[in-house]
Amino acid sequence: MEMAASSKRKRSLYEEEDLVDRISGLPDDVLGDIVSLLPTMDGARTQILSSRWRHIWRSAPLNLDLVDLAEEKYQCVSAGETSRILSAHQGPGRRFRTELQYLDLHSRRPAAVLNGWLRSPALDNLQELEFHYGYRFPRGFRPLPPPPRLPASVRRFSSTLRVASFAGCRFSKKKPGALHLPVLKQLSLVHAPISESSLDALLAGCPVLQSLLLSYNSGYSRVRIVSRTLISVGVFPASPDGRRQHLILEDAPCLQRLLIFPYSTGYKYIKIMDISIISAPKLDVLGPLNYDLSRLEVGTTVFEGPRLVSFTTVARSVKILALQNEQISLDVVINFMKCFPCLVKLYIKMAGSKNGWSREYHNFVMTHDIRLKKVVLLNYQGNKDHVNFAKFFVLNAKVLESMVLELEKGITLSTEWIERQHKRLHTKNRASRGAEFDFVDHDSLSGLSGYVNEAQTHDLSMADPFVEFRAWSI
Repeated sequence: MEMAASSKRKRSLYEEEDLVDRISGLPDDVLGDIVSLLPTMDGARTQILSSRWRHIWRSAPLNLDLVDLAEEKYQCVSAGETSRILSAHQGPGRRFRTELQYLDLHSRRPAAVLNGWLRSPALDNLQELEFHYGYRFPRGFRPLPPPPRLPASVRRFSSTLRVASFAGCRFSKKKPGALHLPVLKQLSLVHAPISESSLDALLAGCPVLQSLLLSYNSGYSRVRIVSRTLISVGVFPASPDGRRQHLILEDAPCLQRLLIFPYSTGYKYIKIMDISIISAPKLDVLGPLNYDLSRLEVGTTVFEGPRLVSFTTVARSVKILALQNEQISLDVVINFMKCFPCLVKLYIKMAGSKNGWSREYHNFVMTHDIRLKKVVLLNYQGNKDHVNFAKFFVLNAKVLESMVLELEKGITLSTEWIERQHKRLHTKNRASRGAEFDFVDHDSLSGLSGYVNEAQTHDLSMADPFVEFRAWSI
């Protein structure tokens, strides 16, 4: 009995110990960091936990996300509510994010309102700033009115900003070098009119920049990338003023990925971007390359659309390639494999081109070492042309580990259909005995839409950006 009572007392002590609020015992600065990483509403709610937490939110670095706040409330955030939050906060700022569509400004000028908020002491030492004045798509032949200028108050954060997304605003032509962001690591320019000289000066003023997204901007026809620190570049190859843009990777010794987000004009053969890769010795991820590209130069190797014009340079650094083109065929793919001989992963959106066997393919197999370990084919139909296309890799990729065939929308996946495809693909005679073949439904990998995903450019933790973010395929 005595032993049982003792065990019961010990259990009770352990249970009481488990109920002790150990988090509240942490130093204020640690608790402040925790609160600043929470969504806006969750951070504010920490004040009701205990008296220990009441002053933490007001003094912690402010994370004010008006987009998340509006979505949580299911209604726009008023200017007055935002002003009250800013006036109630005593500490410095960590992050401020807003989009015009989530604000209830009535007749107020959004530029003046935003400029006033950015001057608030609650945002002192701001590290992350994201704002969007609204998308600017031309309608008919009526010219668009000029968008608001970049808020002048942004410059007060020049020494602290690490993440910036400027959308729907224009940059001054008079003082192109005025904005200097010495600690900025991540930059997005979206729907932003900016001259070529201003863009060059802005990029030159970001000496430690690691990732850059340029999406649907206007005012320039050429972008020169000269950066010792850039790791990732994403471009959306279109502009409201209809200019053909030329991206030149002139000197980018640390660049690992170049992402080209797809643009659909409704006209297949409108070429809206040229790309020249002069010096990017560590470029590992490229694509998706599609019919938007007029010309791709890799050193002195030149592609015009899908056609190989001259072949003198190979880029052995490229390991992951995505292709999306109405004229995709084995001829096209083999030409890219010649230019990028060390490919490990290949993503292809299938099209209706004919794919027969030719002597040229045999010569390529005999003279080149195919190093592919993973092949992903989207919109696979299982017809003769698609089978011949896939069978090339089945019978010749000797170190292949995985082939994923995502079916075109509308095709019903069944055991009988899969068995028939295995026979047609000759998977029993595969070159790599360890290769696995997965037939999946169209929606099973999800995300097959055509929007620009900023995370795909800026998330540097992912070695392969096409695994989680499938928005490149339209």
